[in-house]
Amino acid sequence: MQSPVPNRPIYHITHIRNLRGILQRGGLFSDNFAVQNGIIDTDIGMAGIKQRRRTTAVGCGPGGTPADYVPFYFGYRSPMLRSIHVGNVPTYREGQEPVIYLTSSLAAVRNAGLSAVFSEGNAGATFVDFHADDAELCEKLIDWPLMTQKWWNDIPEDPNRASRRQAEYLVHRFFPVGLVASIVTQNERRAAEVGKILTDNGASISTMVYPQWYY
Repeated sequence: MQSPVPNRPIYHITHIRNLRGILQRGGLFSDNFAVQNGIIDTDIGMAGIKQRRRTTAVGCGPGGTPADYVPFYFGYRSPMLRSIHVGNVPTYREGQEPVIYLTSSLAAVRNAGLSAVFSEGNAGATFVDFHADDAELCEKLIDWPLMTQKWWNDIPEDPNRASRRQAEYLVHRFFPVGLVASIVTQNERRAAEVGKILTDNGASISTMVYPQWYY
């Protein structure tokens, strides 16, 4: 008898200023929808990569481009968060401290019947493989031990490590806020701010302070 596939956490990062709108709209929309409808308050992404995500073809699942999906990482302390931390995002200069995590799980998405795909690397890279979501295939192709490592930089004996760490789980078009398991902040001040936003919008989501998820 085949062992059941483990449930895995997934992580979406966003600026805390975006949280109120996410709650009021009932969830996260894809980048294409957000841009077309002017619903992004603070964008923490790299413009060049986001543009590539609007033209790269997703040749499986619902299709489209990565910008038609809500992106999640399979691990915290992502390469993208480090780029934010060291100031490598030209259009964003506030650092990682206002960035929050919205966490969920593969099981939550699958049990809700949402359409999703996953990538073996950065979905905005020039060359990356996409796959329609399949529990066993995802378990096989994603480098799960790497997702829990504190550091993920390329090394001579493993020159593709950083790319694998940027693998993404992409939920088509919309991710409902009801599937958010928790919100994580870097410090207590931001946790209190999150708590007020949640209270103001009649929402109840567990909030934790995990400075170890940041650089």
